[in-house]
Amino acid sequence: MTFEELDERFPNGLVDAEITGLAVDYPNRSATLQIKLRCNPPDSPDRDVYTPAVLTLREIFYLSIEPPDLDHLFSAKGSSITVGGHPEDSEEFPLFAHLRSKLPAGAFCCRFYVHDWNSFIHLAAGSAEFSQLEPGTEAPSDSL
Repeated sequence: MTFEELDERFPNGLVDAEITGLAVDYPNRSATLQIKLRCNPPDSPDRDVYTPAVLTLREIFYLSIEPPDLDHLFSAKGSSITVGGHPEDSEEFPLFAHLRSKLPAGAFCCRFYVHDWNSFIHLAAGSAEFSQLEPGTEAPSDSL
């Protein structure tokens, strides 16, 4: 699964998703994101209900976390960060455009705008696996 396929899978895509955990396994070139998504259509009365899920990235090429801007440095408000997922923008981030051109066919690049930090998490991977969890459950601790 690619980032674009994941984004199209849900009515809200990865808009206002919450990242509650992140683990990187460098020797195996994988990363696991514990996330919560709004899976219901925008016109649903349950549109603001979040569903827990696990996103596993395989064959990671890079994962770069920008620091918060200074005005947001001390504004951490909870146990998760709110993000919006987007394809990587070559004009806004030319360094990542250069890296993208060197990736193998089929690899994908994306970025998460971290609202709480006013900065981005950039990543590129060969594939992604997605597991939706039952509402009210969390990912097993050994997955992170």
